[in-house]
Amino acid sequence: MTKIVVLGANPTDKQKARLEALGEVNYLSSPSSSDDLVKQTYGADVLYSDGAFLLDSLPKLKDIFVTYPYVELGVFNSKELKKKGVVVANSQGGNRPSIIEWVMFMTLALFRKFIPLVRADKTISVEVHESLNEKKVLIVGKGSIGSKIAIPCEALGMKVSFFERGDDLIAKAADADLVINALNCNSTSKNLLDEKFFMSLKKSAYFVSFVRRYTYDLDGLLKSIDNGIVGGAAIDCDPEKFGDTTNEFYQKALSNPKVLVTPHIAWSSKQALVNGAEIAVQNIEAFVAGKPQNILTKV
Repeated sequence: MTKIVVLGANPTDKQKARLEALGEVNYLSSPSSSDDLVKQTYGADVLYSDGAFLLDSLPKLKDIFVTYPYVELGVFNSKELKKKGVVVANSQGGNRPSIIEWVMFMTLALFRKFIPLVRADKTISVEVHESLNEKKVLIVGKGSIGSKIAIPCEALGMKVSFFERGDDLIAKAADADLVINALNCNSTSKNLLDEKFFMSLKKSAYFVSFVRRYTYDLDGLLKSIDNGIVGGAAIDCDPEKFGDTTNEFYQKALSNPKVLVTPHIAWSSKQALVNGAEIAVQNIEAFVAGKPQNILTKV
């Protein structure tokens, strides 16, 4: 019988019934540490995790299928894990609409400067800002989310191009009015968007990122802004704790008035939570049926 451990996640009654039809299910609270996670999952065939301490625990696990209700987890070596019988599946697409909404809101906020004008309480002199129409946007990463961001961008008249592995990044970005960071975390994306990249951008270009800071150099971005190159940025501080504004990374981004920063909330919609949980359960059903899906391949 398949042994399934659910840590911290809260499936619906219908989802619980589906899981319990697959095998023996043990529902436990979120782990307090990596060692606690390993202890709670000992002997299990499947782990449905809420994500707490999961990344640090992966190298300690053995012979288990792991899934969680989110998309990005962080950097790990899937080949090495597979040698120990550990396979990881994400909930690809679950938060995609919510992320894209955040990207488009921030893009409009940067170009049109809407935010200071909302609920204006005194007469202001109207300033004319830039439309998105005809602007060139480079989307760095053509994965599940990056590929779909192009749709609303094109609908608003933007000219979209993608950076993909093997391209000359600096050449690709040379005439971009906007760079959107949609990179996955792997060995080739570490600090790919570094100081040299930000200093090479077109004057007054904007930068938007909803992905982990592993992929870009915040200090390099801020230096470029301070040197009058990048005109401004919007950052969702993933993977800081949801809503946390006290951490060093958030505070550093917040210190520059040209950076629109949010505390890891780009994903946060009711629909994203529902979608992610459903995909995680579907991942378990597919694994038990011998047809695993949404398997992450990282090196």
